[in-house]
Amino acid sequence: KEGPRPLPLLFYVPETQVVVAEGEHMVKYNTKETGAPNSAKDWKPKYVVIGGIIAQPWMINMYRSKSEYDIAVIETQARRPVSVKVKQFSLQGARVQNDWQGPQMVKYKNKLHPWKYIVILPVSRNPIKIASPNLNQLRPVHEGVRRVLMAQQRDRGTGGGGGGGGPRRQPDPYRGGGGGGRSSNDRGYDTRDRRNDRPDYDGDRRGGY
Repeated sequence: KEGPRPLPLLFYVPETQVVVAEGEHMVKYNTKETGAPNSAKDWKPKYVVIGGIIAQPWMINMYRSKSEYDIAVIETQARRPVSVKVKQFSLQGARVQNDWQGPQMVKYKNKLHPWKYIVILPVSRNPIKIASPNLNQLRPVHEGVRRVLMAQQRDRGTGGGGGGGGPRRQPDPYRGGGGGGRSSNDRGYDTRDRRNDRPDYDGDRRGGY
């Protein structure tokens, strides 16, 4: 404290890749249907975080906004009760519907671009649908979910595809090619007419705690 000022400081930045699996998305988690809703009004805006610094890596936390997530981080690190509303879901034992085909797509009449979305199928809760009008905006959360599920497959010693040779790497839907010349914002497939393809869901259980 009594040293000369200004005080020179030397910082070291390690060559570490920082992975952030979060973003603002539209979500739907309170019905048993695995297809997209018929109307864009049926979705809810949420700030979605996979794992993060205040949750277990296999948890999905949803906040009303990025600012409320920041409040939750501050309060948690200060060991104070969290004052903001949060929806929580577990990825343990979950899977992503038709993930080998990449994100699904839905078109709404009043929206300029089709929405891309993924459907997470938990063990005993309603499907969790996470959507974005831009494919690249969906990517961090989608890849965050994939990392959690791949880690679970490695822990179980299964490949997720019926083989015994370790986890099977999923194709990357966010790379160019394989889309018939379409732009990244046009890739996806529309499955709104494929509803109730998981009819054995417990319809009385709602997503989130």
